[in-house]
Amino acid sequence: MRRASFSALAGLSLLTAGLGCKQRDLPICDITERACQVSIYYRVLNLRGDGYDPFGGLPPVSVVSEDEFRVMLEREYAAAAAENGPSPWDKALALLHFTSSEGAPVPVGGAAIDGGAGIDGAAGIDGAAGIDGAAGPDAGNSAIDDMVEHYYAFYDPATKRVTIISHPDQTGPYALEEAMVTLAHELVHALQDREIDLKKDDFQTSDEYLANAGIVEGDARFYEFLFTEEVIRLMGQRPIDATQMPDVELKAAYADLSAAGSPLFAAQYLMYPLGAKYEAMAYRSGGNAAVRHAYANAPIRTVGFLVGADGRAPPVGSGDVCPAPAVGELPTTGADQFGAVLFYTFLRGWGVGHDVAFAAAQTWTGDDLRVQSNDDLTTVAVAWRLEFSAPPPASIAQALTASGELAVTTGASSLEITVSDSALPLVWTPTAPCR
Repeated sequence: MRRASFSALAGLSLLTAGLGCKQRDLPICDITERACQVSIYYRVLNLRGDGYDPFGGLPPVSVVSEDEFRVMLEREYAAAAAENGPSPWDKALALLHFTSSEGAPVPVGGAAIDGGAGIDGAAGIDGAAGIDGAAGPDAGNSAIDDMVEHYYAFYDPATKRVTIISHPDQTGPYALEEAMVTLAHELVHALQDREIDLKKDDFQTSDEYLANAGIVEGDARFYEFLFTEEVIRLMGQRPIDATQMPDVELKAAYADLSAAGSPLFAAQYLMYPLGAKYEAMAYRSGGNAAVRHAYANAPIRTVGFLVGADGRAPPVGSGDVCPAPAVGELPTTGADQFGAVLFYTFLRGWGVGHDVAFAAAQTWTGDDLRVQSNDDLTTVAVAWRLEFSAPPPASIAQALTASGELAVTTGASSLEITVSDSALPLVWTPTAPCR
């Protein structure tokens, strides 16, 4: 996934103070070399406060060439496309503009994961979106080219192995440092996998899935930031505090969210810095022990990660909501709860500004997204009911209906969004009595 640029954080450090610590207990090094891998691993152990080495020296690590990595990715994309085939969710996500078009599905886990522990995999929910979704231009050859060029390493919980991609011809500022920071992140995942199951896939909704990604990736991202502090000091600079780095990344992301890709992928990306902010707050209160304890009280819905300017997150309720309306003549082919973060990126994709979208997402209390289609997928209808603790601003409905693609019904504290690719008008009716 897109991460806060090391050069941006290093550049910011230049503005904060003069010379920093020059103690070189961690050398700037090439992560394809074992001595470098060991050095980074033991520094990560130290930063996490681990009292023992669970791997006895280093987790399993492989180094592959760019060509070998490309072959891995092409095989995974081909297998995913053959296994999944056409899905009503592909059209549904495109109709809602969560993806830019109907395209090949992103493969689950393995080499295609974006520098993390598999959060780009599907949630494994029968009839749910499985937020790997249809990527359109976010997938396929262009995505493979991007990954081959920019990925330094990934951890695969299926094989319990860190894979490093060698880039012998890569140049540019901070190339070695960027690679070191990435490897530190992946080594955190290897350590996490000794404590929790990173292959967990029994989520009931996409919102639950993303919330879990927030705690797992947030943990790895926060220790990545602590490691970034170390590397910046090696450069003779004084970094900003690691607990402030999630806010730096989030500020940049909110200002240019389209850089993270389609709204579907933007939501996945945001869980990294949102989770890191959650962990940074825990770290400030009690250090490494508080970060570990944060798992026990982690939000089970993404609204719990939307910390406001006052340092508080909204309450995480039951998520219960009145059911979305339906088209009587079409069978229901899927249902899901998308949650507050996906609602936020959805709004941004339809042109709603950050302040309005974030404030509305913070008031999310539940949603129900229903997909209906005929057998040959020539007609797909989507209904999404969302409920809030406060009335959504009228400007949201205005933005969503401006293009004429979506129909929006507003209630005192709810929105019902409907859309279809049917050439004929459809009749939407309530599916059950509602309070």
